[in-house]
Amino acid sequence: MRVELTPALVLHRRPWRDTSMIVEAFSREHGRIGAIAKGARRAKSRWRGLLEPLSAVELSWSGRGELYTLTGVEYVRGHALSGNALMGGLYVAELVMRLTARDDPHPRIHDSLSALLDAMSEGAPAIVGLRFFERDLLDELGYGLNLAETEDGQPVEAGADYAYHAHHGLRRGAARPALDEIAVAGRTLVGLIDGRLPDREAVRQARDLMQAALAPHLGAKPLKSVQTLQAMQQFAAGGRRRGEPDAGDT
Repeated sequence: MRVELTPALVLHRRPWRDTSMIVEAFSREHGRIGAIAKGARRAKSRWRGLLEPLSAVELSWSGRGELYTLTGVEYVRGHALSGNALMGGLYVAELVMRLTARDDPHPRIHDSLSALLDAMSEGAPAIVGLRFFERDLLDELGYGLNLAETEDGQPVEAGADYAYHAHHGLRRGAARPALDEIAVAGRTLVGLIDGRLPDREAVRQARDLMQAALAPHLGAKPLKSVQTLQAMQQFAAGGRRRGEPDAGDT
């Protein structure tokens, strides 16, 4: 197999042998790939600085099997992310790595991820943009939530309260936490459909809802990005004076 300069986003990289690295990338036309970038860690490598995580690039590769051999890299743009936006970017990259299969194209996921990274680099709040990416990711993979109606076919009303269970869907009424139900207001569900969450409480509910919907597909292994964020928040909480607000999360 030989591919020449196709759009891709770098998801992750790790050292391989003495001077090389293994790059995980999400290409628009070919899906998620793993490729060996030979000599990329050498001081004078032609690819030095071009394969940063979350960068948009054009990649060429060849070979067969689980890992290809990278043959060309053209840098397109980076994403200047920090704080929660950086953690959000690493989180969605990890979601794509965990939930997509190698060599399985998903152009819509690629475009949604690219748009999210661009928006966060321009200052859009991560905690909002992540919810719509999660929605789109689940939809594209065939696990999408029916946000418009309950499990018994009744249309969602913005003024009503609902409960969500990962295996049973939505029902109208108060949530029962003992049964692993998530409370979500109708206006939050309508906001997820329309692409606009009305307030902080809706953002929080949307986060809880998406986490519950993703959990069955992620399995028992925790996301490293989430563990890192939680550790950072615990450290920050320990250093804040009593009564100061939390720094926020993804």
